[in-house]
Amino acid sequence: MDFKEVSTVFKDDLTEVEKSLRDNYFSDIPLVPGIGDYIMNGGGKRVRPLLLLICTRLCGNEIDAKVIRHATAIEYVHAASLLHDDVVDETTVRRGRPTVNTKWGSDASILVGDFLIARALLLLSNDVDETVFRSFAEGAKTLVEGGLLEFTHAREINVTEEHCLDVAFRKTASVMALACQLGAQLSQADPAVGQSLYEFGRDFGIAFQLVDDAMDYEGTPEQLGKSPGTDFSEGHVTLPLLHLYKQSDSSLKREIEDFLQNERLTQKEFDYILERMREVKAVDYTLEIAREHMKRAKDKLNGMTFTNQDYLPALQSTANHIVDRFQPAGLIPSGR
Repeated sequence: MDFKEVSTVFKDDLTEVEKSLRDNYFSDIPLVPGIGDYIMNGGGKRVRPLLLLICTRLCGNEIDAKVIRHATAIEYVHAASLLHDDVVDETTVRRGRPTVNTKWGSDASILVGDFLIARALLLLSNDVDETVFRSFAEGAKTLVEGGLLEFTHAREINVTEEHCLDVAFRKTASVMALACQLGAQLSQADPAVGQSLYEFGRDFGIAFQLVDDAMDYEGTPEQLGKSPGTDFSEGHVTLPLLHLYKQSDSSLKREIEDFLQNERLTQKEFDYILERMREVKAVDYTLEIAREHMKRAKDKLNGMTFTNQDYLPALQSTANHIVDRFQPAGLIPSGR
């Protein structure tokens, strides 16, 4: 099974998620549905709802209204985090279009993000289950901690690789892990199954973020929906830049430190850093770490018995797609 087949198998379920996303951000305040339409029609990948759907099927449960509500709630929290991140980072373009804070202002972006979180809580209130609610709250808390961790270390180059991976876990992987875990919990699967799926989602999400970090340097505007170098210009130290810094002599280290403190970097300076990265294969290194995490994710599934094993290839194909979606010239795949 390849990823196109996965998309076909879950096409109707994802259509129900899209309908639920549109139906549940209604408000008598016109700004809310206006911005809601803008962000929900902006081309999001819906990876988190898809993980929830696949894991639900894998655990032998049907995709019912309850599952769709939880998939919607997860996507709302994710969308809210993007709205808030764009304000913090002063991001102007996302998915090829002006960000909400660019079109409507930072206040509107923050408030509509808050509204989406409130809607997520209302959706969860339809099916109050202490275990599910606690998992959801823990995932949301970890997501916010990731933003705080990144913010408090912005423009700091003296961080560790473990720090970069921790940010990737909290900001991205935490909610992907939650989506996988909820698939088990909503299906009333054995807690050991839920834990295995959570661990799968954790490494899956770290790999996902590392591929994004690599793409931010070597990707095209068409792939990114924005110009490359956003992390660099915003002062975020992700794994490619950290790897370059660790491999640099004292002169280049000073240049990198100066660039990070400069809030008005030019294309020329980004191109210079990119050339230095190519010399030490910093992007290739980042992608190899991503592949290691995705292998670790898939290894978590080995030896596990799921109620409906027929859906295991869908989860594995989705994992393969995440690491295969970006292949810069010259990188030799490490294999699966």
